[in-house]
Amino acid sequence: MKNPLRKRFLRELKQDFGKYAVIFLFITLTIGFISGFLVADNSMTHAYDESFEKYNIEDGNFELEQKADAVLLKKVESENDVVLYENFYKEVPKAISNATLRIFGERNDINLVCVMEGRAPQKDGEIALDRLFAENRELKIGDSVVLGGEKLEIVGTVALSDYSAQFQNNSDMMFDATNFGVAIVTKGQYDKLDAGTEHFIYSWKNNKTDLTDSQQRDLSDDILKQLVSLRAGITNITPAVENQAIHFTGDDMGSDKSMIQVLLYVIMVILAFIFSVTIASIIEKEASEIGTMRALGFTRGELLRHYITLPVTVTLISCVLGNILGYTVFKDVMAGMYYHSYSLPTYITLWNPYAFVITTVVPCMIMIVENTIVLYTKLKLSPLKFLRHDLNHWREKKAVRLPKVSFMARFRMRILIQNKVNYLVMFLGVTFASLLIFFGLLMTPLLNH
Repeated sequence: MKNPLRKRFLRELKQDFGKYAVIFLFITLTIGFISGFLVADNSMTHAYDESFEKYNIEDGNFELEQKADAVLLKKVESENDVVLYENFYKEVPKAISNATLRIFGERNDINLVCVMEGRAPQKDGEIALDRLFAENRELKIGDSVVLGGEKLEIVGTVALSDYSAQFQNNSDMMFDATNFGVAIVTKGQYDKLDAGTEHFIYSWKNNKTDLTDSQQRDLSDDILKQLVSLRAGITNITPAVENQAIHFTGDDMGSDKSMIQVLLYVIMVILAFIFSVTIASIIEKEASEIGTMRALGFTRGELLRHYITLPVTVTLISCVLGNILGYTVFKDVMAGMYYHSYSLPTYITLWNPYAFVITTVVPCMIMIVENTIVLYTKLKLSPLKFLRHDLNHWREKKAVRLPKVSFMARFRMRILIQNKVNYLVMFLGVTFASLLIFFGLLMTPLLNH
């Protein structure tokens, strides 16, 4: 025999269609946004982690006052089990308006370059700018910049693997991709630039690839001591683990994921709370029908499953649709947020089962648990109480003795005691709303600073 309760689904959906439609859209957009963020974050984190090997990113670097001779470099390499590479650059202050441009020559061995658009420079008179710097300065391929009195054509935009965050100095509190940028030119064009601005940077790669962060710092200290003893004129040394231009981006992407998951949980608890309040009001309105059905033999479990079906179904459909939007539309939006902040290489979208669980299974579980608690509490009443519309669980057996204060004070206290459940619901609603406002107010300063 078919369950007659099933005939009520369409009627209930029709009666509260506006409410269900709004919640459906809200959940879909929320899940789409967060799913897109988690997918983009996971894909870009994978591309970032992969870049260390793909682009042969250095394990550290040091700067000397002048170019070192081959004998000194051989001593450093042999005694520290590393391979050294020249990574010289020339810095041009006020190269573009008030922006400083750090220019590198061709890179073929270490800290390789990812070409984002256009191509790498192939002849003198050409330059490729960091993609984010070009975007912030509204420069595009085909435009020209003047360096040292010579006009150079922009032929491409690139991402330098050791400058995913545009820190001019490793000691800076924050990077600035508007007033500082990096670029590459051909070797011939590099040699033409003013030699007085040249910085003699030597990057190293460890022959042992399994060194811990602590061991890499110790190695850096050993290299520093050796260069000092050789009177090499060292001015700076930075192991890669302490290089903000390399590691700041990865650290930031990891912390963003935690924040966005907390936001998801808060929103889903709020929406489940809204559904539970809606269900409670429906039960109060249909108390007589529920009492009759209970008297006819319908169990609490059957009624609980009936009233929880619509909220869970709406949530499930919203989550599935939201994930589809996350992998198609919102994924590119979220990736764009990272690309507007960091100079990251290109990435490939990866399937993220963790994101699916977080944005589908967890919201449905929150909806089921929260609404089951409310329904179970409501449906514990006897059929006779439902028929009488006596749904008060919290009726006091005897009046609470109040202190001897003025009549109006005792009247207000009595109102609070009699409506304590309603005030608790209001308190929870205001708390959740405040949390959302808190997240909203934090977003702008977080993105700006």
